[in-house]
Amino acid sequence: METKIKILIVEHDVVDLELIDVELQNIGFAYESLIVQNEQAYINALSNFIPDIILADYTFPSFDGPTALKIRERVSPGTPFIFVSGTIGEEKSIELIRGGVTDYALKDKLFTLNHKILRALIESKANQQKKRIEKELIQSERRLSMAEQMAHMGNWELNFATNDLKGSDEVFRIYGLLPDPNRQSVEFALSFIHSEDVDSVLKTITEARESLHDFSLSYRIRRKNGSTKDIYAEGKTELDATGNATGFYGIVRDVTDMIVLENKIANERLVIQKEITHAVLTALENERSYIGNELNENLSQILATAKMYIQLAKGKEEKRHIYLDMSYGFIQEAMTGIKRISKALVIPGTHIISLSDNIKNLIHDLSLMHPLNIEFRGDDIEADLLNEKLQLTIFRIVQEQLNNILIHSGATKAEVKLKRLKKDILLFISDNGEGCDILKEKGGVGIINIKTRAELHDGKVAIVSTPGNGYELKVKLSVYDYLKKTKTFRKKLT
Repeated sequence: METKIKILIVEHDVVDLELIDVELQNIGFAYESLIVQNEQAYINALSNFIPDIILADYTFPSFDGPTALKIRERVSPGTPFIFVSGTIGEEKSIELIRGGVTDYALKDKLFTLNHKILRALIESKANQQKKRIEKELIQSERRLSMAEQMAHMGNWELNFATNDLKGSDEVFRIYGLLPDPNRQSVEFALSFIHSEDVDSVLKTITEARESLHDFSLSYRIRRKNGSTKDIYAEGKTELDATGNATGFYGIVRDVTDMIVLENKIANERLVIQKEITHAVLTALENERSYIGNELNENLSQILATAKMYIQLAKGKEEKRHIYLDMSYGFIQEAMTGIKRISKALVIPGTHIISLSDNIKNLIHDLSLMHPLNIEFRGDDIEADLLNEKLQLTIFRIVQEQLNNILIHSGATKAEVKLKRLKKDILLFISDNGEGCDILKEKGGVGIINIKTRAELHDGKVAIVSTPGNGYELKVKLSVYDYLKKTKTFRKKLT
């Protein structure tokens, strides 16, 4: 459906209206017109009819053309306004156009009216489009400014010919200055750069200008209030139509908070690494202490007793048989002790027995020495899913946590569950002991060791516990990398 042009006609003379109507019928496009003859009707038409163009006589009984023009300026300033009159002189017409009138047409030359209307509409459309583009540009610049503020990043440009430097508002904010639309000198920008960084900045920019290569650099600035900011900048060479370099343009970003955060993370990693190192060393010392105590206070005493009976057997022939039998018994006891120490330190080879059998044997040995009732579930784990390193990791985690339960929990029951979930192995170890407040309880050596072992296999450790409600350790270990190396990878993931 063709859109009609709305024409508002302010005229009282019937004959003139007929002449105008005749001209409009030959205008060449669809239109609708509205005729008004007094000020109030004119005002209402501007608000309700909303014309695309206004044709007004200069003088008529109810009110005059200049008044209509002023009302147009107040109510609908962008609407084209053409005087159609027989009383306007050439000098007055020029004055009116300077005052805001779009054009004028003399009544004795109405054949020019259609041409003037078409030109006025075309100019009006162009002006509207220009204003819309300008408005969109202002909105885009406003959004860009807001985005730069949020990202602490501004844009800049350097003119090689004038050595002038221009930056966005955010560049000035980063440097601790009020926004300034005027260009600044390179020397002004360099005056803020930390004295230790000036030479490297100048060297980078000079090399980039000579080679016409892009560049990036990090440096510090000192603001007028004495504070220091860490800055990251990037620049690109701008070329003219002939390929000659005319300047640089690029961005600067305030990365102070980012560097503070990176330093904080690095320090936290250092603290964690120290805790892990301390935990490992403590565990080694505990193992050495345990072995030393067993060898010195138990096995050495047993072997000393066996040696004594062997010596007695040498001197007393009549009781030699008895003494040898007794020394044999003590030697057997020493061998049993050695096996007990070995079991605590070494897991049997996975090519001999499975991980599940090793865990069951561990639970059996612990049950002989402690009243803790331990249940194990994990027979559905396929042996070829786990390489020896991963099996050893799981066994040591189980061993470590069961020791923690025996020493610290006061539990009477514990459960070990091992199962596979697609690309992961899930291990749950829980007890009905005293529990703890995990927000206040700092991880001990045992827990740190467990977390360290899990991280070696891209694993994660979680703890669920509250005072008086037991303790549950959850460990997730990835088998994805191992499966990728096997021929049954696709089969195992389905």
